[in-house]
Amino acid sequence: MLFVVCKSESHLDNPYQGKTEKELEILSDEKYHQIVSFASPVTCTNADDWKLMEIQSVCGASHLAYHRSVDKTTLRNKINDYNRLMEVYRPLIAPRINCAAYQKPLGVRCNNGKPIVELSNP
Repeated sequence: MLFVVCKSESHLDNPYQGKTEKELEILSDEKYHQIVSFASPVTCTNADDWKLMEIQSVCGASHLAYHRSVDKTTLRNKINDYNRLMEVYRPLIAPRINCAAYQKPLGVRCNNGKPIVELSNP
C-alpha cells in the first residue's frame, strides 16, 4: 500500500508579501537596528575580535561586523529574516535609489568604539 502526502508550501511564503511600502520601510529600519545592536554588544577596541557576515540591503549584498562573542546562529536567523524582508522591499524602492558599485569587504577596523567594515575600492 502506498500513501502519498501532499504538504502545503504556504510555510515557504514570504511573510512580508502584501505589506505596504511604508510598513516595509519601518520594519526594515527596526530590524536592521536590532541586528546591529545584537551584533555589537561591546565597544570595538580590538579589530581581531570582530568577524563579518553577509546581509542584504536595498542595494544588494552588504556586510555586517559582529563580535566573536555573539551567538552566530541567532544572528544568522535574524539576518535571514531581514533578508526575506529585503526580497519584498528592494524591488519597490530600487527605481528611486542610487546604489554604489559592490565593494569587497577587506576586514574590520575599530573607529571611536564602533566596528567599521573596510571595503575595497570599486
